[in-house]
Amino acid sequence: MLLALLLVAPAHAQSTASEREEEPGWTFTLAPYLWVAGFDGDLTLDGQEIEGDGDSDGFPREISLSGFLAHFEARKGPWSFALSPVILNVDMDGDDTPPTDSDLEISGAIVEAFATREIAHGWRALGGLRYYGLAATAEITVGGVPQPDLDADEDWVDPIVGVRYEGSRERWSFSARADVGGFGVGSDFAWNVDVLGGYDLSDWAQVFLGYRALAFDFADGSGTDRLEYDVRLWGPLIGVSFEL
Repeated sequence: MLLALLLVAPAHAQSTASEREEEPGWTFTLAPYLWVAGFDGDLTLDGQEIEGDGDSDGFPREISLSGFLAHFEARKGPWSFALSPVILNVDMDGDDTPPTDSDLEISGAIVEAFATREIAHGWRALGGLRYYGLAATAEITVGGVPQPDLDADEDWVDPIVGVRYEGSRERWSFSARADVGGFGVGSDFAWNVDVLGGYDLSDWAQVFLGYRALAFDFADGSGTDRLEYDVRLWGPLIGVSFEL
């Protein structure tokens, strides 16, 4: 009996060690990209509503985003953890009725942090937070006479939930994501949709092309202190991802 245990024990230890070796480790992905997004929507600053004269067909003539746009993701087993910052810089004329004329500027950052877990082959449940830190300024003239500037500086956080699908075939890959958020915690409501297609350049690099739309409706205060963003950002994106 003792001899049998001595014979089985090394085999069991080797099996356990082999199982540990086969457990997947962490993988890391960094994906810098350009989002050629246009702006469409309305703002209320200091209680005064301003209609943005954005290009709302989803293929903007002017880029509304600049600076650092990237997606970082860490994966292990069925879990993944992501951080994705977007730098926003919008400068456009308002859609005003003469003799009123306005110039609108919005700047700041939108940062997403979320986790996903595989729930079925190719499908992942998603949950996390989206942070908005935005500053808006409107310069207004009436009949050529400058009026007091309107401005606001606000930050808030939305909880987000959604799903993501991922598929691949040979050197090609496809992913789609949809999420909703806000629920009155930060924004009254927010939604995001993106679709991406990628092609492997090597074992560690991939080029991708896709389309993204992000919308949010945030309001705070009342009367002359009223602030509201009813904003949509949408357009194509292109980038390169690296597996680290």
